This record gives sequence, structure tokens and C-alpha cells, in this order.
Amino acid sequence: MKKKLRKIIVAVTAMVLSAISVTGMTVSADIADNSTDYVMGDVNADGKFTIADVILFQSWLMGSDVTLNNTQAVDFCEDGVLDVFDLCMMKSELINHNDSFIPCTATINDVFVDYVVVINTKQQYPERIWTAEDFKGVENIDVVLDATPPTWNGQVLYVLLKDCSKENVLKMIHEIESLNIEEICTVRPTSWEPGIE
Repeated sequence: MKKKLRKIIVAVTAMVLSAISVTGMTVSADIADNSTDYVMGDVNADGKFTIADVILFQSWLMGSDVTLNNTQAVDFCEDGVLDVFDLCMMKSELINHNDSFIPCTATINDVFVDYVVVINTKQQYPERIWTAEDFKGVENIDVVLDATPPTWNGQVLYVLLKDCSKENVLKMIHEIESLNIEEICTVRPTSWEPGIE
């Protein structure tokens, strides 16, 4: 169902943008970056492919006076033409592969609950049952719960602490991050009270 929904979103985006007369522009030799050392989609050349790149490219297609720092990075169709089809593929790629590990930046001064750590897994991995055994060496785990909402693209886990404190939440986050588990996208505290019974 999720794959069908993504295809529909891409198709509708293409139709809408086509309807407002967005035309393709040929990548000319004087603006094309012939470097092979770039991140695909990173049109602003900051080393990351993010929503900022999509917004910049869409603005450029709409005729705004913006500069594309790396035009090759946005030629998703690899046809030498930058157009709405590249934009659609770019958006789809961002939706499907925005799974880079993002380290936690929370500090003790932030507002968050003191008894749970939230883990998001990457989209490309199948759902599975997680237990405390998956986090060998991490102390203070009471229980690991799957809290994945029906519309989520990865898994959401709650890891409940035995000994609750904000310091222990941050310690557990650091311990889990240091395991470098490939499936994990983020490990973070939460400022809201999850519906755990």
C-alpha cells in the first residue's frame, strides 16, 4: 500500500507541475559540474541530500533567481535535461532513502521524560521483534516495546529504563548509539508521554 501511495504522489506532483507550465532546461556545459565526487540530490553542494535541495531545485524550475551549485547531482533521469521529471524522482528518492543515522544532540537542560528512549529504524530494513538482547552491553533496559504507528515507514521502539532519570536516559542513548546498529536511524529522548500501559 505504501509503495502505491508513493507512486500516486509522484504522478500527481508531475501532473500538477506540468499543468503550471514548468518546462525542462538543458544542463549547459558552463553550469554542469563534471565532478564525480558528489551526493546525488545535493544540488546546493553542502554534502547532504535534504529537503533544502528539493526546495532549491523546485524554486529554480519555477523560474526563481536561485543558483544550483551542482546541476549533475539533480539530473536523476541522467538525460542532460533538468525538468519536472527529475524533481519527481528527487522527491521520491528523498522519501524512500532518508535513512541516514542522525546522532542525538539532546542535553540535560532539554525537556524530556526520564523513563523512555525512542528508537527509529531505517526504512529499508524489515520489521522484526526487538528485545533487550539486541542491545548487548547497554545497562538499565527494563523492556523494549514496538510502538510503530500504522503509517510509519520504519519501526518505532520504546526502550523503558529500570532506573529512571534524565542522566540515565542520555547515558542509554549514548550506549545504544555506540553499538552502531545498522538498522537504527535515530535514538532520542521524548518530551511527550507515550501511551504505555
